[in-house]
Amino acid sequence: MVSDELRASSLDTGFKFPLERLDKAFGSLDFKPVQLSEIDEFHALANELIEGEIAGAADIGRVQEWTRRSLHMRRWNGRPDGFVASIPLSESGVSALLAGEFGFANARREWVCGLEERAAALLSWGLAGRTPHAQAAALRALLVGWRGFYSDVRVYARARTTEGKALMRRLNFEICAYPDGAPELYGSTGFPQKLGDMLLKRTVLGKWEGGS
Repeated sequence: MVSDELRASSLDTGFKFPLERLDKAFGSLDFKPVQLSEIDEFHALANELIEGEIAGAADIGRVQEWTRRSLHMRRWNGRPDGFVASIPLSESGVSALLAGEFGFANARREWVCGLEERAAALLSWGLAGRTPHAQAAALRALLVGWRGFYSDVRVYARARTTEGKALMRRLNFEICAYPDGAPELYGSTGFPQKLGDMLLKRTVLGKWEGGS
């Protein structure tokens, strides 16, 4: 339940997240926003592609309903084959993350941002694909979302595999905390300009500004 004070303070800012533009940007890479009717399908895909235990479908769906922009899934030949999951965090959400309290399974409404609330940070919960092509598309989608909509906040992520840790290095992330043991929490040190120049030359964000 969101307090009246929190709701009022968020609405007073006049901020409105550009959801339609975000969906267009992700859609250019064949990633569509996950509807609540597709949560079970998304959960099954994430469970297949992510090592270790993940939160239940109902918990994931609840966060998607609150944020309206956390989950995107790609279909290839009619079959789900990739996803990107990123959660916009409030200041209290960042504190909960660093304290080892935040996760889909125990997320509170005040820890995440709705469409009328500015994000204090972005948690990249996961990105994956069944094929190298789907994996590359998921990475590009993350970069499009980061560069186009969250460039002014820090991005946090965790890596469960050797490949994931290698990706953290490519994205210029650094280990910033061990809030609840392993795996460690990574934080961005800025948008990875060199990688962005290479992967985002032609996107719906318009003319890529990297290197100019």
